[in-house]
Amino acid sequence: MNTDLLTAAAALHPTSAGYALVYGSHAIHPRPTSDLDLLYTGNRPLAPDRLAQLIYDVKHLHAEHDLTLDEEVSYTTKLYATSAEIESAARLDGFIGVSGYATPVGDPQMLNSPAFKRRLLLNALTTPHLFLTGDVHTYRRHVAKAERGCALLALRIAGAGKIRLADATGALLASPEGLTEKRFLGYRPGPHLYAVLRRGLADLAHEHLVHLDHDAITWRPT
Repeated sequence: MNTDLLTAAAALHPTSAGYALVYGSHAIHPRPTSDLDLLYTGNRPLAPDRLAQLIYDVKHLHAEHDLTLDEEVSYTTKLYATSAEIESAARLDGFIGVSGYATPVGDPQMLNSPAFKRRLLLNALTTPHLFLTGDVHTYRRHVAKAERGCALLALRIAGAGKIRLADATGALLASPEGLTEKRFLGYRPGPHLYAVLRRGLADLAHEHLVHLDHDAITWRPT
């Protein structure tokens, strides 16, 4: 892990509110030239000139460290989010009206839509990531809400009734057509996803929206 790189990324946080995190390969096992997936958050949208400066600084950071740039989703879309956008993502607003869950690869308009941005936000907070700087209390609250949303998404895909935790996990990992990872919802099998679903399901059970019996989940859509 390149701590100098992460320290430099933290220093770019553009507001006194919110927080910053890194997700993707740099939060797990980065290759030397892997692009740096960053998310900066705040209470309000950034002014266009401040967002442009942030994008410039992040691209400059990539150049300084010989990292690849990934702009399939533009930095204007993915680099900064407000708390309202994150809470919307946790409510699964990015999936309203969606009949399929595949990532719209090769469709720039869809990849840079407000709905897909919310899918990215949910994914960033529920996949392995590293907190960089900022308001840790807001960060933890957002993570908890995102984990609840992730668990609810898994149940919606898996279907109502009594299902196993393995079925809920599998619903996030592969589509019926066999699409996985970045071509589907961006999740990979492993302990992290298991823990996210466990915590999210516990919150849903506390709200009496599901019943948990070891690895069996009973729920009805509301």
